[in-house]
Amino acid sequence: MTWQQYLSSEELRGIQEIRQTLANSIPADLDTDFNLARWWRAYHGDVKKIAEVIPMYDASRRAAGFVGDNFIERYFELPSIKPYLPFIASSRLYDKAWSENRSAFLFVEKAWSQPKEFIKVLKTSDYLLHCFGYSEYLMQLILRKEKQIKRPVRVITIFDLGEMSVSDYLNPLSPYFKLWKLRSDIWQDWYPDMVQKIIIVNPPRLVGTLWGLVKLFLNEHNRSLLMIVSSHREIEKYIDSHLIPVAYGGKFKENDPITDDSCCSKRKKITPADYYQNNEHYMKKLGERPPTKHHDFAPATKLAVGVNVSEGQSLLWDFYVNSEVEFSIRLVRKDESDLLIFPKLKLVTSKLREEGIIEKPLPGEYIFDFTNTSNYFHAKMDYCFVAA
Repeated sequence: MTWQQYLSSEELRGIQEIRQTLANSIPADLDTDFNLARWWRAYHGDVKKIAEVIPMYDASRRAAGFVGDNFIERYFELPSIKPYLPFIASSRLYDKAWSENRSAFLFVEKAWSQPKEFIKVLKTSDYLLHCFGYSEYLMQLILRKEKQIKRPVRVITIFDLGEMSVSDYLNPLSPYFKLWKLRSDIWQDWYPDMVQKIIIVNPPRLVGTLWGLVKLFLNEHNRSLLMIVSSHREIEKYIDSHLIPVAYGGKFKENDPITDDSCCSKRKKITPADYYQNNEHYMKKLGERPPTKHHDFAPATKLAVGVNVSEGQSLLWDFYVNSEVEFSIRLVRKDESDLLIFPKLKLVTSKLREEGIIEKPLPGEYIFDFTNTSNYFHAKMDYCFVAA
């Protein structure tokens, strides 16, 4: 088959419309027919929405450092990723687990085993940057493979719930549930139609409860990708037998000492010594935390706070908010559009305040942008943004 034969005439028209609307501003790596067709399908042909989302997605991945020809090879060494890998059990199979029959890569992940401790180790932004980065990693594998084989490629995910307690997620307002929702938003908004199947293994006994929770944050299409299995033979319906990891009744094994029989990295048990310590960036630069400011958000309102950074200074911040907000940081530029320097992410704070530091950025005015994502509820935020 030629590459055009994998796409319908409607999809081809949609691809052309996306290109015309974005006026040649689509990044080269994303500007492929197969990739734009994914966006067209997932957004149901809403080109106006696609034209809003793609530029912000691209600006955010650049702000996070998730770009470059060697991004795949250096991903696990990135300073925003490497420190947290010991606490997350997921596969690092690169392109070795490839199904020619299904035109898909394999990805394996285990649910958190210590959710109450997990949120004391990673700030929400730390975890979401990991999820964002891994999604980009998989997308770049897909784009690279599609260029080679001239046909659409997706990812098949095995998601192991063996160490998960459903009781931790029964409350939709719990910090663990909110993190899963925010993570799913990134995947559904910025990586549409990337997944072929999500195979749930070792499901909890309360499967009905689990299904009800999933419906709260996955759209209809992505819910249809979920397949709950209980045996090796059921897994074979969705993935080639030679790719099923040993832990799930197959023979596939990664010859790497950091992985187990599930092909996931071995997870470190969290202890109090691993807990994240807030305010250390202030102690390093200022010796103390500056005074707190406060802001009350009305529903669906925004806040923009500017900080001027001089030559040699660093940009420091922290905030605590009682509801979900969308957050980003940008550098004001006079002769061109502002430059995003911290990706636009939806965030919540629970055990840990959100905080960060950018060491010696370009001098200029930096804007901290917030949006209350709720159309119904107010939000309260304490914050501190300084240059030092």
